Amino acid sequence: MQGYATYAKFYAPEEAETLIGLLKQHDIPYALDHEVNQMDPIYLGESPDPMFVLRIPGEQFKVAHAVLAKQAGLDMNQPGFTHQMQSYDAAELKEILDNPEGWSAYDLKVAKELLAEKAPGVAPVAETFEPVRVETVWIVLGYLACLVGLVPQFFYVAAGGFFAGTSIVQAKKTLKNGTTVLQYTAADRKHGQVMMVLSMVFIFIGFYWLLVGSYH
Repeated sequence: MQGYATYAKFYAPEEAETLIGLLKQHDIPYALDHEVNQMDPIYLGESPDPMFVLRIPGEQFKVAHAVLAKQAGLDMNQPGFTHQMQSYDAAELKEILDNPEGWSAYDLKVAKELLAEKAPGVAPVAETFEPVRVETVWIVLGYLACLVGLVPQFFYVAAGGFFAGTSIVQAKKTLKNGTTVLQYTAADRKHGQVMMVLSMVFIFIGFYWLLVGSYH
């Protein structure tokens, strides 16, 4: 669904019921998809990855975060409230807040409140994102795919270079705060742009030579 991004993952649909209920209460659209890769091997004793993916519109991330944080605050004020993080020490709570990836806004709110109780004045670092580098081998393979397009019989292989370049240029990541950022470094995106241009040029040249050769 266009404009939707992964907000949370679950091992079973029942685990998503509470979150879905809150989303419905606040009219936040969502989609719960069951993602199964039949090619993935399953080994005895191996923990499977979460297969149920909950997606919401990217612009609704901040709203959903606020809803979960508010619910966490309400729950913490209830008698008998329990949460696994209550047994964590200040260092563990700060580690969670400094590295929020994989934790829900509900859990992060609980961690923040508990940290304030156990270590007043200790604040987590702000969420940041550093673009990652594409492995050199994939850059090289992308350029090679473009070059193969110069061979008349294999001009279509250059399309692989075009798609590789496009994926590098357009790859994005949605942060916990709902902000969408470009995933790869500016230098790698430049490589991606070059691949896209080269592939189109080489496809044209290779196809032209194939046509010329067919008339001789």
